[in-house]
Amino acid sequence: MTDIWQAGKTYVPGSLVKPSSTTVVAQPQPTNGNFTTGDLTGWTQAGSRFVIATDTPYSGTYFVRCSGTGVESLNNTNAVPVSPGQHITAQAAAKLTNNGTDDQGAQVIIVWLNAADAEIGTALGSLISGVGGSWKITTASGTAPPLTASAFIRLNASNGTHGGTVEYDAVSWDYAYQSPPTGLIFKATQAAPGKSGSTEPTWPTSTGIPVTDNQVTWEGVIASRVVWEASPIMKTGDTEPTWPLVAGAVVHDGNMDWITVTSQITDPKCPQSKVVAIMASKVFAADKDIVRFSATVNPLDWSSAQDAGYLPTGLQQANANDMAVLAPYRSNLTAFNASSFQNWQVDPDPAAMSILDQMDGIGSSAQHAAQPVGNDLFYLSQLGVRSVSIAAGTDSLSAGDVGMPVDVLVQPAAKLDTTTLGPRSSYYPSAGQYWLAFDAPTDAGGPQVFVFTLNGGKGKWSRYIFPFAVDAFAQLGNDLYIRHGDEVSIVSEDAVTDDVAGVPTNFTGLAQWAWLDNGQPGVTKMLESLDYVGTGQGPSLSIGYDQRDPNAFTDPYLIDPDTLPGDPIPIPVAAPTFSIKLQFAGGAAWSVNAVTLHLSNMAGNP
Repeated sequence: MTDIWQAGKTYVPGSLVKPSSTTVVAQPQPTNGNFTTGDLTGWTQAGSRFVIATDTPYSGTYFVRCSGTGVESLNNTNAVPVSPGQHITAQAAAKLTNNGTDDQGAQVIIVWLNAADAEIGTALGSLISGVGGSWKITTASGTAPPLTASAFIRLNASNGTHGGTVEYDAVSWDYAYQSPPTGLIFKATQAAPGKSGSTEPTWPTSTGIPVTDNQVTWEGVIASRVVWEASPIMKTGDTEPTWPLVAGAVVHDGNMDWITVTSQITDPKCPQSKVVAIMASKVFAADKDIVRFSATVNPLDWSSAQDAGYLPTGLQQANANDMAVLAPYRSNLTAFNASSFQNWQVDPDPAAMSILDQMDGIGSSAQHAAQPVGNDLFYLSQLGVRSVSIAAGTDSLSAGDVGMPVDVLVQPAAKLDTTTLGPRSSYYPSAGQYWLAFDAPTDAGGPQVFVFTLNGGKGKWSRYIFPFAVDAFAQLGNDLYIRHGDEVSIVSEDAVTDDVAGVPTNFTGLAQWAWLDNGQPGVTKMLESLDYVGTGQGPSLSIGYDQRDPNAFTDPYLIDPDTLPGDPIPIPVAAPTFSIKLQFAGGAAWSVNAVTLHLSNMAGNP
């Protein structure tokens, strides 16, 4: 512990002491700054337009209101000692009631006085003007000019010529008497031991300034010992405040203030587009035939030079279509319009962005249908689901026709989906599946979801008729969730019923083969029997025998889930081509492994 200075004591060089007298640190706030006395104690005014009110205080019970017309000032009587160069910030809560006019103003001011109490300068606060009705904070901040000896707070009110009132409350500042810095002690710097004087010296208030004390020379230093004491800086009140609904308005809560802010993007260069992708710590958005991007990690900024900007996609195409789809593919950004495709390298540094590839003749206008699927990018064209992928052994892109097996089903579904979002999709990595949902009226087939399942490089399509329209997909962990209306459902391969409005509902299943020639086309074959291998629920079997008639099927016949043991199922049908249809009643799990047809060629027979 550092010793207290003592008179007549011998101090060796390097001795440390702290003054025996304690400096009083004062932080006087403006007198009656919250008007808690219920009157104007501590305040003066030239006229009588400022009066105490109680109907709508910012905090506490009382506030002050200025009515009438023209400019009026209210001065605080607490003029505190100030040193030149001292920085002070003052603030007050102010409210205008201008009834829609714009000629009122409220402003807090710091007034600087010299030793003769004459004004030598002011620090003007932020001016509160415009539409009134809410409490807002006016703040003044300034540095005392030369010759400053004291300062006080002034409240200015301008009521214009249209009446209304200007109101003030919660007047405060951060003024503090400039005492020596915390930890300031004094070190003996003379060459030999010496005695202190009979009276304590006048200690300097900063480091590095020597002071003579008889035979001892002291110099201020900062002690290295630091003591931390925690105390709450801000604390809310016991009850939730009434939140204002105007941007910039302030509400008092305990010993803290809340100010309303808006997260709305107001940058005029933001395209306000629904065609959006997030990559390289930026937001990319289509803007007609170009693609704009935000500043890095700041989606509110679309204007900063060398950070925000745009991709000149319109210069890379031979048509006038606007960009309609943006989607990430590997580490690049893909951009589609209705008839062309572009692949861009993107980077937090705009100078590193460049076009990598471009193809005409493939396009899309369904923003929410595009999804990266493994090494491919699936998208929805006018013909159906297509893909773009890196060609094997090269860095060039190639187009694929992954969706051709279901084009006949996807094309009408896409035309019937007239929702604002249009077709929406998701890639479900845990199952290796691409999901594509369409909304459609019940009499047109109802909401449909097409699912492409990757299976050893050879994918297969399934179609699901949903009892509800899919609004959105989302993934959490390994699970896929579907939002429909006000409900959220989880996709589970173990579920054998749909939960519709809280009621378990069976859903049927259908597996149907394309028309099979089973040998030479156009020649009638005799289907004599067949074997079916599956698991779970057994299906009802039908055989199609006339590909010109979609209703030309034999009557459904319920069979066992596995017919290999014993004799095959006799089902004599003669036709040039056959289609196998398996219908499952639902309510139980099922799978199809194989169907074996036993045929004889009837060529040359009657």
